[in-house]
Amino acid sequence: MSEEINWPGKKYAWFFTTLLLITYTVSFIDRAMINLLIDPIRSDLKLSDIQMGQILGPGFMISYILFSLPVGRMVDKFNRIAVLIGGIVLWSIATAAHGFSSDYYSLFVSRAGVGAGEAAVTPASWSIIADLFRPEERAFPMSFYLMGPYIGQGLALLFGGLVIQLYTDPIVFLGFTLQPWQMIFILIAIPGFILSLGLAFLTDPVRKGIINKEKQHEESFVDVIKYIRSKFSAYFTLMIAASFIVVLLYTFQAWVPTYISRIHGWDLSRVGYLFGIVTLVSGSLGVLSGPVVEKFLERRNIKNSTHSVFLISSSAVAVIPAFTFLFVTEQFVLPGMFIISFFITLPMACFASGLQKMTPQNYRGSVSGLYVFIMNIVGLSLGPTVVPFFTSVIFENDMSINVALSNTFLIFGPLSFLIFFFGRKSLNRELQSQH
Repeated sequence: MSEEINWPGKKYAWFFTTLLLITYTVSFIDRAMINLLIDPIRSDLKLSDIQMGQILGPGFMISYILFSLPVGRMVDKFNRIAVLIGGIVLWSIATAAHGFSSDYYSLFVSRAGVGAGEAAVTPASWSIIADLFRPEERAFPMSFYLMGPYIGQGLALLFGGLVIQLYTDPIVFLGFTLQPWQMIFILIAIPGFILSLGLAFLTDPVRKGIINKEKQHEESFVDVIKYIRSKFSAYFTLMIAASFIVVLLYTFQAWVPTYISRIHGWDLSRVGYLFGIVTLVSGSLGVLSGPVVEKFLERRNIKNSTHSVFLISSSAVAVIPAFTFLFVTEQFVLPGMFIISFFITLPMACFASGLQKMTPQNYRGSVSGLYVFIMNIVGLSLGPTVVPFFTSVIFENDMSINVALSNTFLIFGPLSFLIFFFGRKSLNRELQSQH
């Protein structure tokens, strides 16, 4: 099929993908900055670990998942760049609103606004990338794009650590007296508005790989669900097992900065600098390595190489982090976090490229939206909230965060591995598709 289609030039395709990477990076800076600022926000607004967990998790998740399915369908029906720009503007306004939050409720609403806007990023970007590169070429561009969260997380920690170090006293801004953490949110909202202006000059790529083309504009989400039901076992295996890896990703991003601060006694500016660098490098290396490992296994004539990447990652995160959080010393905490981050992110590009292989173009936005829905209803509802459940409810001790992190990985790592293992036949069959 790919030989009959006119694909964009490589330079333009990579230019477009780079802008999408920047978009994803900015979205994660705005999403992840709060992870560094948990304790300053808690202290200033007099919140508990449970309340912060609700803001980090459900505060973002509820709006994110509610918007992900309808936005995914909009991606299939309308101009994808327009949908993406609308999301960027919304989350940038909401990020700035964090800086004017004065209590639990206003911060919760601001966080929900970020979730609603960022629901547009994944469905639109994945669908666009699939129309920029041939099926056999998509894995590396997808992994390049998926560096965004890890670059964003790293930059958020680095920038946040710098501002915390520079500003220790309240700041007067536009007549408002703001704490340093509030000023950080206002500053990081600015790039989103600039980015939305740049994207407005691009053209939505021609859609390719469409099935039932004559009925494309008549199809509804019911047709998407019928297609998924016909391949239920494969989609279930990929989406549910992947969602448990995402639980661990969000747990890691949300609570490791606080874990390092509480257990190893680092101040937040040091956490921001050093852990920010580790997150940026290890996350990017992990997500780029997934397709490389996949190709390496293919060259060694190992069947089902994509699925093998899934098993390698899920087995590693089922074992390594549990012992690392309990026994690592301050001297080795950063290397330990590097290894954990690498294995969590290793399969992410293969999740994305595999989903595109399994799905016809006219369903990709909707299926990507469903993927976002499931990843985040599971990942964001559990990732940021399981650790404070252990610390506040089970152990009733904030300093038990290392045990809480260990237990979280011991639960969700093995679950992911078992689902990938028992669902391997149907998943591998669909991964051979080339939509």
